[in-house]
Amino acid sequence: MRTRFRLAAVVGAAALVLTVTGCEGDDDSTSTSTATSASASASDSGEGSARNGGASGGPGVRQKMMLDNMPEAKTVMAAGEYLQRFTTCERYSIDPSDERYYPMDEKFDLSWGVQFRGTCDDGGGTWMRVFKTSDMTQFQTAYKADLAEEMKDDELADVEGGFAIGKDFVVIAPDGETLRDLSASGLLELNCNPNFQVRGDVSTAPALVDGCVLTDEFVEPE
Repeated sequence: MRTRFRLAAVVGAAALVLTVTGCEGDDDSTSTSTATSASASASDSGEGSARNGGASGGPGVRQKMMLDNMPEAKTVMAAGEYLQRFTTCERYSIDPSDERYYPMDEKFDLSWGVQFRGTCDDGGGTWMRVFKTSDMTQFQTAYKADLAEEMKDDELADVEGGFAIGKDFVVIAPDGETLRDLSASGLLELNCNPNFQVRGDVSTAPALVDGCVLTDEFVEPE
């Protein structure tokens, strides 16, 4: 899971109800994202801390909207179909032997709570990777621990954020154009670097793991 790119989502002015459908194995389900009750740091409502993981008071309007609008896929096929609404996601595959998978991913599946993986061409000669999680808290915990190891050599590792996440799936976007395409998807960027500081009108919301936050800021890969 060491190949990550920076991504987060811009939230619209009105609350959206995002429905993601799909089937995979014996799971033929339709899911509507529901409201998430949590405390949030509210940079646009005068609440919260400027450092990663800080939170005080209840969520502001924008923070609640961020959490409410995070998509839920239920299956990895549904996650791919959802991405196709916003991006050039061609030849979507869930075949474990697909050569477009990053070779190390499979080694991390169990410890990171990954059930299934998907991948598709982004139209620019690279590809997106999708991870369907069985336990998003486990995924975030594993990412935080992995980042802590990286920070022993580079304290600013992933300081602009790591994975783009929904309620139950995770996306790695390969380039800036794909990031822009995903800007209205409701996905949020997971940031677990304690050196991260909120800038400008960036909004944050609580992640599932202490010391991590979700942001709506898009930063293109360097």
